Amino acid sequence: MLNQLIENPRYLAYAILVHIAFVIIIVFSLDWHLKPSHPQSRENVVQAVTVDESKVQAELEKLKAEEKRKQQEEEAKRRAQEKKAREAKQAREREEKRLAELKKKREDEQRKLKQQQAKREAEAQKARELEQKKQAEAERLEKLRKEKEALEQQRKQEEQRLAEQKRREEEEKRRQEEQQRLQDQMAAEQRQLEAERDKKVQSIVDQYIGYIKDKVTRNWLKPPTAREGLSCTVRVRLIPGGEVLDVQIIKGSGDSVFDDSVQKAVFKASPLPLPADSSLFERFRVLQFVFKPEE
Repeated sequence: MLNQLIENPRYLAYAILVHIAFVIIIVFSLDWHLKPSHPQSRENVVQAVTVDESKVQAELEKLKAEEKRKQQEEEAKRRAQEKKAREAKQAREREEKRLAELKKKREDEQRKLKQQQAKREAEAQKARELEQKKQAEAERLEKLRKEKEALEQQRKQEEQRLAEQKRREEEEKRRQEEQQRLQDQMAAEQRQLEAERDKKVQSIVDQYIGYIKDKVTRNWLKPPTAREGLSCTVRVRLIPGGEVLDVQIIKGSGDSVFDDSVQKAVFKASPLPLPADSSLFERFRVLQFVFKPEE
């Protein structure tokens, strides 16, 4: 019963009211002026309390019956509400199921539509990619064709360049060969001219060396100790005009007196005879000759 009171607060309130009423009846039924020395009065009080308690019990039974009736009505109402709630729940569940099935159907249709759309888009994308590949391949082939034409053009230009270069090289080679032939010819002619000139110059040099030797000999004073066959090699440094700057005996005769006499004769013969052509002076700037009186 305690559990029922806890679970149903209304019953608990009724029970509290009944007990309060019971307590009030007991309190007002008591004679607070009775004295403990009268036993009869105490019995009357007990009887009054007993009678009142039966009334309270009857009232409590009545309350219980009323409460039970209300409880049964509420239980019937609750059951009716629960049944209605179950029916509403079942109807709601059926509606939810129908809506779920309808939603699922729509989702399936949408999914199919999306799949079909995705398939169409994939096919369209595949077609575009194929077209792009075809276009890229065509562009690649066109590029290769142009590159091949460019390479062919470059090859032809390179062949022409090489041919032109070869022609120029051959012409240059012929020109160089011709130039070299002319240079060789001119060099040979120049050498011949120089040889003839050197021969002529040398002839003049030899001639004037003879003149110089003659003049030195004319100015030479033979020392008493000089023997027959003595000779020495003399190196003479001259300036334009034939003036003698220096005389050296580079190969002596073995007779120092003879060598000194020759050196003095060279200085005494200064200026030495030179060609009139001044361009020949370099051949006489440093002059070397063998002095031998017997010659």
